[in-house]
Amino acid sequence: MELVLASLTASMQLSIVAIAQPNATEPDCDPAYAEVCIPPAPPDLDCGDIADRRFRVYLPTDADKPEELTDFDPHGFDGDDDGIGCERG
Repeated sequence: MELVLASLTASMQLSIVAIAQPNATEPDCDPAYAEVCIPPAPPDLDCGDIADRRFRVYLPTDADKPEELTDFDPHGFDGDDDGIGCERG
């Protein structure tokens, strides 16, 4: 998914900038993580391997989880099962 921003410069030329946004529906993003794009396993990643902190992890009880999701938190980022990944560090 891309967010497209358009602006007029001082010379009245239109500038368009595309900014890539994390999207868990992209093929290289694991759908278990709602707000960030984390590659699916393997390899298994730890919080120290990624820059993101305090992101949402879908739980089996979440009403808005993707229907196709069967492997919740495959990397184990949410050790206390509260739906927040990489809370510390």
